[in-house]
Amino acid sequence: MGLTGIRVTDPADLDAAVRRAFATPGPVLLDVLTNPEEVAVPGKPTVSQGWGFAIAKIKENLPSGGN
Repeated sequence: MGLTGIRVTDPADLDAAVRRAFATPGPVLLDVLTNPEEVAVPGKPTVSQGWGFAIAKIKENLPSGGN
């Protein structure tokens, strides 16, 4: 596709990768591998976001219907 791709697998490399992405002319795909078990929380979560997260976690643990 003609764009630069940067993959980050080590958290220690993230700052340098972001700096490189901003310094690269044209579009850049910054592929950052994250831990799927880690909970991502906004810097200043709202009560509404907290409730949404709680409901999503409860739904994850409910048995699916049909069996």
